[in-house]
Amino acid sequence: MASKSSSELNVLFAVSEYDGIVKTGGLADAAGALAPVMKAKGHNIRVIMPAYREALAKIETRSVASGAVAMNHEETLWFGLRHGQLNGIDIYFVEYNDFYDRDGIYSSNGHGFQDNSRRFAFFCKAALEACRVMSFQPDVIHCHDWPTALLPYYLRVDECQSDFFKTTRSLLTIHNAAYQQHTGVSQLDGIGVSWRYFNSACFEDCGQINLLKGGIAFADKINAVSPSYGRELLTEAGSHGLVDSFRRRQKDLTGILNGCDYQQWNPETDQLIPTNYSSTDLSGKQLCKEALQKRMGLPVAVDKPVYGLVSRLAEQKGFSFLMPALWQFLNQDVQVVMLGSGDSHTASELRKLADYFPDKCSFYDGFDNALAHQIEAGADFFLMPSLFEPCGLNQIYSLKYATLPVVRRVGGLIDTVDDYDASGSEGTGFAFDAPEPGALLSALHQSLDVYRDSDQFDRMRKQAMACNFDWQNAADSYCSVYQSMIC
Repeated sequence: MASKSSSELNVLFAVSEYDGIVKTGGLADAAGALAPVMKAKGHNIRVIMPAYREALAKIETRSVASGAVAMNHEETLWFGLRHGQLNGIDIYFVEYNDFYDRDGIYSSNGHGFQDNSRRFAFFCKAALEACRVMSFQPDVIHCHDWPTALLPYYLRVDECQSDFFKTTRSLLTIHNAAYQQHTGVSQLDGIGVSWRYFNSACFEDCGQINLLKGGIAFADKINAVSPSYGRELLTEAGSHGLVDSFRRRQKDLTGILNGCDYQQWNPETDQLIPTNYSSTDLSGKQLCKEALQKRMGLPVAVDKPVYGLVSRLAEQKGFSFLMPALWQFLNQDVQVVMLGSGDSHTASELRKLADYFPDKCSFYDGFDNALAHQIEAGADFFLMPSLFEPCGLNQIYSLKYATLPVVRRVGGLIDTVDDYDASGSEGTGFAFDAPEPGALLSALHQSLDVYRDSDQFDRMRKQAMACNFDWQNAADSYCSVYQSMIC
């Protein structure tokens, strides 16, 4: 294939969520930040996603076309195509009311939709057909996680004889390989996958269909959202059960660290915090701390270290050993403020903790974006003891806000937080290895010792604020991967 200038690539972002339209996690943040940066680099970027009820209520769109896809030899489904714009990016929406005109993106009332495999199989097929309808020939289709993992299969198998897609390549970004989407083998025909590929090298997983596993098998290239997570995916412990799949594709697997949107997360310009501050003048951070203590109903005491947490309440985030550690650590002269939503049992346990230590601990059950910013700005330390963390963003936000992260040494946390070393480099945070209360407590006590040494604490905070994880760096790496596929 002839080389094409890296400044003139046609790239289709196939996503299930996009920041500013619908969002459940980091996938939306990454897609919503990366697309504009890639466009600014000269690429022709288009985004396609399902026309969820929530999405159409959020952004103005107009109907621009229609098309049809064959799900299998006997079933053809028609779809509408709508167009809107967000931050200068063209967004196309696949409209099919039976699949997308409902409350929720993947689930309702905590229960995943039974037809999720069909919903997103249809979306993947419709995304390809929409390219034809738009006369948009992608050089690269950039897929994200299991909802678009079938697209590389359709591109490689269904479109193998297509002149339109003969030079199109696929990249599958793994934001979180723990979410794979299993479905019964009876659905093979319904999602348009040939029995030929229901084997352990492709889609078969313990007698079921595994959509993400199939995407790993058929994508031209694969990347994880941090270098360390990419390495973890090649291990038994870190692969979420897919170690053989990732090892088969090892030469095509890279790790690209997600960037940070510093337009939204910067204490010098943040409009959601009580006052702004910078690395040359941290006085505003003390005012943010006082305001946070007041808002969370804790005694205002600027001399007490405040530990913040903003998290999904999920097993991945390490609550199984965080809570036992906090029951002990809160006997120290410290305060802990927590914001989170998710698992009801975890929320109940956090409320018990806050009730037992009313002057030291406060928990907000739910999500409040302004409060998330205020915790980053007002806390002295940030708790992120994840069991695994593909990239993580809150630790990156924390660094910019001079809020030193306390993290487990996994995934993107390794790549972004420089561990404190009393004998040498002072680092930008505190890291531990074992997923157990004792190891976390040791890191917490170490952070407390540093807090009591004001000179050392200030040096670490300024070192943290100097870190830069701009999306430009990630975009350069993605450009290199794109180019490697089309040359």
